[in-house]
Amino acid sequence: MNLIGKIFVLVIVLMSLLFMTLAMAVYSTHKNWKTAYNQLDAKYKQLDSEYKQANSAAQLTEAQLRGQLDASQSDVGRLQSERQSLIARNEDIQTEINNLKQESRDATAAVASTQANAERLSGENSVLRDNVIAANEAADESFKKTQEATGKLHDAKLELANNIESVSELTAEVARMRVLMTREGLNPDMPLDNTVPRVGGFVSSIRRRAGDEMIEITIGSDDGIRPEHTVEIFRMTNDPNQSKYLGRAQVLSTDGDRAYARILPNLKKGRIEEGDRVATRLN
Repeated sequence: MNLIGKIFVLVIVLMSLLFMTLAMAVYSTHKNWKTAYNQLDAKYKQLDSEYKQANSAAQLTEAQLRGQLDASQSDVGRLQSERQSLIARNEDIQTEINNLKQESRDATAAVASTQANAERLSGENSVLRDNVIAANEAADESFKKTQEATGKLHDAKLELANNIESVSELTAEVARMRVLMTREGLNPDMPLDNTVPRVGGFVSSIRRRAGDEMIEITIGSDDGIRPEHTVEIFRMTNDPNQSKYLGRAQVLSTDGDRAYARILPNLKKGRIEEGDRVATRLN
Protein backbone atom coordinates (compact mmCIF):
# COMPACT_ATOMS: atom_id res chain seq x y z
CA MET A 1 0.00 0.00 0.00
CA ASN A 2 1.34 3.34 -0.97
CA LEU A 3 1.27 6.55 0.99
CA ILE A 4 -1.99 7.83 -0.46
CA GLY A 5 -3.74 4.67 0.50
CA LYS A 6 -2.52 4.97 4.04
CA ILE A 7 -3.74 8.59 4.21
CA PHE A 8 -7.25 7.57 3.00
CA VAL A 9 -7.40 4.76 5.53
CA LEU A 10 -6.50 7.18 8.33
CA VAL A 11 -9.08 9.72 7.14
CA ILE A 12 -11.77 7.02 7.03
CA VAL A 13 -10.92 5.94 10.59
CA LEU A 14 -11.10 9.51 11.85
CA MET A 15 -14.40 10.17 10.05
CA SER A 16 -15.82 6.93 11.55
CA LEU A 17 -14.92 8.09 15.01
CA LEU A 18 -16.47 11.49 14.36
CA PHE A 19 -19.77 10.07 13.07
CA MET A 20 -19.90 7.62 15.96
CA THR A 21 -19.49 10.52 18.41
CA LEU A 22 -22.26 12.49 16.71
CA ALA A 23 -24.57 9.49 16.79
CA MET A 24 -24.00 9.04 20.52
CA ALA A 25 -24.67 12.76 21.15
CA VAL A 26 -27.92 12.67 19.15
CA TYR A 27 -29.04 9.54 21.00
CA SER A 28 -28.30 11.10 24.39
CA THR A 29 -30.43 14.16 23.54
CA HIS A 30 -33.32 12.26 21.96
CA LYS A 31 -36.69 12.83 23.81
CA ASN A 32 -39.99 10.94 23.71
CA TRP A 33 -42.38 13.78 22.89
CA LYS A 34 -45.54 11.78 23.46
CA THR A 35 -44.59 10.81 26.97
CA ALA A 36 -43.70 14.44 27.71
CA TYR A 37 -47.11 15.60 26.34
CA ASN A 38 -48.98 13.12 28.52
CA GLN A 39 -47.05 14.26 31.62
CA LEU A 40 -47.78 17.93 30.89
CA ASP A 41 -51.50 17.25 30.26
CA ALA A 42 -51.80 15.39 33.61
CA LYS A 43 -50.05 18.21 35.40
CA TYR A 44 -52.39 20.78 33.73
CA LYS A 45 -55.47 18.88 34.83
CA GLN A 46 -54.11 18.65 38.40
CA LEU A 47 -53.39 22.39 38.50
CA ASP A 48 -56.85 23.19 37.06
CA SER A 49 -58.47 21.10 39.80
CA GLU A 50 -56.38 22.81 42.44
CA TYR A 51 -57.32 26.21 41.00
CA LYS A 52 -61.02 25.41 41.14
CA GLN A 53 -60.68 24.20 44.75
CA ALA A 54 -58.72 27.34 45.69
CA ASN A 55 -61.27 29.58 43.94
CA SER A 56 -64.12 27.89 45.81
CA ALA A 57 -62.20 28.25 49.12
CA ALA A 58 -61.48 31.90 48.31
CA GLN A 59 -65.15 32.61 47.66
CA LEU A 60 -66.04 30.88 50.93
CA THR A 61 -63.31 32.79 52.78
CA GLU A 62 -64.50 36.09 51.22
CA ALA A 63 -68.03 35.44 52.48
CA GLN A 64 -66.68 34.62 55.93
CA LEU A 65 -64.50 37.72 55.90
CA ARG A 66 -67.47 39.87 54.86
CA GLY A 67 -69.44 38.46 57.78
CA GLN A 68 -66.51 39.05 60.12
CA LEU A 69 -66.12 42.60 58.73
CA ASP A 70 -69.76 43.35 59.42
CA ALA A 71 -69.44 41.92 62.92
CA SER A 72 -66.23 43.91 63.44
CA GLN A 73 -67.89 47.13 62.28
CA SER A 74 -70.72 46.44 64.69
CA ASP A 75 -68.16 45.83 67.46
CA VAL A 76 -66.34 49.03 66.52
CA GLY A 77 -69.57 50.98 66.82
CA ARG A 78 -70.30 49.39 70.15
CA LEU A 79 -66.72 50.01 71.36
CA GLN A 80 -66.90 53.61 70.14
CA SER A 81 -70.05 54.09 72.18
CA GLU A 82 -68.38 52.48 75.18
CA ARG A 83 -65.32 54.70 74.60
CA GLN A 84 -67.48 57.82 74.74
CA SER A 85 -69.07 56.53 77.93
CA LEU A 86 -65.63 55.80 79.41
CA ILE A 87 -64.37 59.28 78.43
CA ALA A 88 -67.35 60.85 80.19
CA ARG A 89 -66.79 58.58 83.19
CA ASN A 90 -63.09 59.45 83.17
CA GLU A 91 -63.89 63.14 83.21
CA ASP A 92 -66.23 62.59 86.17
CA ILE A 93 -63.52 60.59 87.95
CA GLN A 94 -60.92 63.30 87.19
CA THR A 95 -63.27 65.90 88.64
CA GLU A 96 -63.70 63.74 91.75
CA ILE A 97 -59.89 63.30 91.94
CA ASN A 98 -59.37 67.07 91.73
CA ASN A 99 -61.95 67.57 94.45
CA LEU A 100 -60.27 64.91 96.58
CA LYS A 101 -56.87 66.55 95.99
CA GLN A 102 -58.25 69.90 97.10
CA GLU A 103 -59.80 68.25 100.14
CA SER A 104 -56.45 66.52 100.80
CA ARG A 105 -54.61 69.85 100.55
CA ASP A 106 -57.12 71.43 102.90
CA ALA A 107 -56.78 68.48 105.29
CA THR A 108 -52.97 68.68 105.07
CA ALA A 109 -53.06 72.39 105.85
CA ALA A 110 -55.40 71.70 108.77
CA VAL A 111 -53.11 68.92 110.02
CA ALA A 112 -50.06 71.19 109.66
CA SER A 113 -51.84 73.95 111.57
CA THR A 114 -52.91 71.49 114.24
CA GLN A 115 -49.36 70.09 114.43
CA ALA A 116 -47.93 73.61 114.72
CA ASN A 117 -50.38 74.40 117.52
CA ALA A 118 -49.49 71.09 119.19
CA GLU A 119 -45.75 71.87 118.91
CA ARG A 120 -46.34 75.39 120.24
CA LEU A 121 -48.38 74.02 123.14
CA SER A 122 -45.73 71.35 123.71
CA GLY A 123 -43.05 74.04 123.77
CA GLU A 124 -45.08 76.14 126.17
CA ASN A 125 -45.66 73.05 128.29
CA SER A 126 -41.92 72.30 128.27
CA VAL A 127 -41.16 75.91 129.27
CA LEU A 128 -43.73 75.76 132.05
CA ARG A 129 -42.35 72.41 133.20
CA ASP A 130 -38.81 73.81 133.14
CA ASN A 131 -40.01 76.89 135.04
CA VAL A 132 -41.68 74.69 137.65
CA ILE A 133 -38.55 72.55 137.94
CA ALA A 134 -36.38 75.67 138.15
CA ALA A 135 -38.71 77.17 140.77
CA ASN A 136 -38.58 73.93 142.80
CA GLU A 137 -34.81 73.80 142.47
CA ALA A 138 -34.57 77.48 143.44
CA ALA A 139 -36.79 76.81 146.44
CA ASP A 140 -34.67 73.79 147.40
CA GLU A 141 -31.51 75.82 146.89
CA SER A 142 -32.92 78.69 148.95
CA PHE A 143 -33.89 76.28 151.72
CA LYS A 144 -30.44 74.71 151.55
CA LYS A 145 -28.78 78.13 151.61
CA THR A 146 -31.00 79.11 154.53
CA GLN A 147 -29.92 76.00 156.41
CA GLU A 148 -26.27 76.66 155.50
CA ALA A 149 -26.61 80.33 156.49
CA THR A 150 -28.20 79.28 159.79
CA GLY A 151 -25.36 76.87 160.40
CA LYS A 152 -22.77 79.48 159.39
CA LEU A 153 -24.45 82.04 161.65
CA HIS A 154 -24.26 79.61 164.53
CA ASP A 155 -20.62 78.86 163.68
CA ALA A 156 -19.92 82.59 163.34
CA LYS A 157 -21.42 83.22 166.76
CA LEU A 158 -19.21 80.50 168.23
CA GLU A 159 -16.19 81.85 166.33
CA LEU A 160 -16.99 85.38 167.48
CA ALA A 161 -17.14 84.20 171.05
CA ASN A 162 -13.83 82.36 170.59
CA ASN A 163 -12.31 85.40 168.87
CA ILE A 164 -13.45 87.68 171.67
CA GLU A 165 -11.83 85.30 174.12
CA SER A 166 -8.71 85.12 171.94
CA VAL A 167 -8.59 88.92 171.67
CA SER A 168 -8.77 89.17 175.41
CA GLU A 169 -5.95 86.65 175.75
CA LEU A 170 -3.90 88.39 173.03
CA THR A 171 -4.48 91.77 174.64
CA ALA A 172 -3.19 90.40 177.92
CA GLU A 173 -0.27 88.77 176.08
CA VAL A 174 0.57 92.00 174.24
CA ALA A 175 0.51 93.90 177.52
CA ARG A 176 2.82 91.33 179.06
CA MET A 177 5.16 91.45 176.03
CA ARG A 178 5.25 95.24 176.11
CA VAL A 179 6.31 95.02 179.75
CA LEU A 180 9.02 92.48 178.88
CA MET A 181 10.28 94.54 175.87
CA THR A 182 10.40 97.67 177.98
CA ARG A 183 12.27 95.72 180.64
CA GLU A 184 14.80 94.53 177.97
CA GLY A 185 15.26 98.07 176.68
CA LEU A 186 13.31 97.57 173.40
CA ASN A 187 10.79 100.03 172.04
CA PRO A 188 7.43 98.22 171.65
CA ASP A 189 6.25 100.82 169.11
CA MET A 190 9.17 100.32 166.71
CA PRO A 191 7.95 99.22 163.15
CA LEU A 192 8.33 95.51 162.48
CA ASP A 193 9.98 96.10 159.08
CA ASN A 194 12.97 97.58 160.90
CA THR A 195 13.30 94.54 163.14
CA VAL A 196 15.58 91.77 161.93
CA PRO A 197 14.29 88.38 163.15
CA ARG A 198 16.67 85.93 164.78
CA VAL A 199 16.63 83.06 162.23
CA GLY A 200 19.20 80.79 160.61
CA GLY A 201 19.53 78.59 157.56
CA PHE A 202 21.98 77.27 154.95
CA VAL A 203 23.59 78.33 151.70
CA SER A 204 21.72 76.30 149.03
CA SER A 205 23.56 77.56 145.92
CA ILE A 206 26.34 79.96 144.90
CA ARG A 207 26.77 81.93 141.68
CA ARG A 208 30.03 83.76 140.94
CA ARG A 209 30.20 86.26 138.08
CA ALA A 210 32.46 89.25 137.30
CA GLY A 211 33.85 89.45 140.81
CA ASP A 212 30.43 89.32 142.50
CA GLU A 213 29.21 86.34 144.50
CA MET A 214 25.50 85.70 144.79
CA ILE A 215 24.10 83.10 147.21
CA GLU A 216 20.71 81.52 147.70
CA ILE A 217 19.77 80.83 151.30
CA THR A 218 17.02 78.66 152.83
CA ILE A 219 15.30 81.43 154.80
CA GLY A 220 12.89 83.93 153.20
CA SER A 221 9.95 86.24 153.64
CA ASP A 222 8.01 83.61 155.58
CA ASP A 223 10.79 83.85 158.20
CA GLY A 224 10.64 87.68 158.31
CA ILE A 225 13.60 88.27 155.99
CA ARG A 226 13.32 91.48 153.93
CA PRO A 227 15.52 93.12 151.29
CA GLU A 228 18.38 95.19 152.80
CA HIS A 229 18.66 92.78 155.76
CA THR A 230 22.07 91.20 156.25
CA VAL A 231 23.02 87.67 157.19
CA GLU A 232 26.21 86.32 158.69
CA ILE A 233 27.91 83.36 156.99
CA PHE A 234 29.94 80.78 158.92
CA ARG A 235 30.97 77.14 158.78
CA MET A 236 30.20 74.83 161.70
CA THR A 237 32.21 71.69 162.48
CA ASN A 238 31.98 69.03 165.14
CA ASP A 239 34.77 70.83 166.99
CA PRO A 240 33.50 74.28 168.02
CA ASN A 241 37.07 75.53 168.01
CA GLN A 242 37.29 74.73 164.27
CA SER A 243 34.16 76.75 163.35
CA LYS A 244 34.98 79.63 161.04
CA TYR A 245 33.35 82.98 160.27
CA LEU A 246 33.24 83.48 156.46
CA GLY A 247 31.63 86.89 155.93
CA ARG A 248 28.41 88.85 155.50
CA ALA A 249 25.83 89.06 152.71
CA GLN A 250 23.11 91.62 151.96
CA VAL A 251 19.64 90.37 151.00
CA LEU A 252 18.49 91.60 147.56
CA SER A 253 15.17 89.75 147.09
CA THR A 254 13.09 87.14 148.87
CA ASP A 255 10.57 84.38 148.24
CA GLY A 256 8.45 82.54 150.78
CA ASP A 257 11.19 80.08 151.79
CA ARG A 258 14.16 81.47 149.83
CA ALA A 259 16.22 84.64 149.73
CA TYR A 260 18.94 85.86 147.37
CA ALA A 261 21.88 87.86 148.76
CA ARG A 262 25.16 89.40 147.57
CA ILE A 263 28.44 88.73 149.43
CA LEU A 264 29.96 91.97 150.77
CA PRO A 265 33.55 91.76 149.48
CA ASN A 266 35.03 93.98 152.22
CA LEU A 267 33.69 91.64 154.94
CA LYS A 268 34.54 88.31 153.25
CA LYS A 269 36.85 86.17 155.40
CA GLY A 270 37.05 82.90 153.44
CA ARG A 271 35.71 80.84 150.54
CA ILE A 272 31.99 80.25 150.85
CA GLU A 273 30.55 76.88 149.80
CA GLU A 274 27.14 75.26 149.57
CA GLY A 275 26.01 73.93 152.94
CA ASP A 276 27.61 76.72 154.98
CA ARG A 277 25.40 78.15 157.72
CA VAL A 278 23.73 81.60 157.69
CA ALA A 279 22.09 83.53 160.50
CA THR A 280 20.82 87.03 161.08
CA ARG A 281 22.66 87.16 164.40
CA LEU A 282 25.64 85.24 165.77
CA ASN A 283 24.75 85.56 169.46
